[in-house]
Amino acid sequence: MKATNKDPELMALINSLIPKLITREYAIAEGMCVICEATDIEIHSFTDDVSVKEYQISGMCQVCQDKVWDTIEEDSKDLDNSSDWS
Repeated sequence: MKATNKDPELMALINSLIPKLITREYAIAEGMCVICEATDIEIHSFTDDVSVKEYQISGMCQVCQDKVWDTIEEDSKDLDNSSDWS
């Protein structure tokens, strides 16, 4: 697979957020995950086309995508249920 093209400043930000020493472009080209460093990632390991596109954008495997999006969804629900909005 090939990483999507990004603005150089955006790429610098994305790469600064990745906790490993590999770049997003390298990970995607090598079929790796930038978060957990899983290897041999192939298109059939994703649940849908949106997840494949997300991999090409972020370099996260399906497992890491699920963890990130589940966390964001839970945080969003917590904010929605908060009564401390003053």
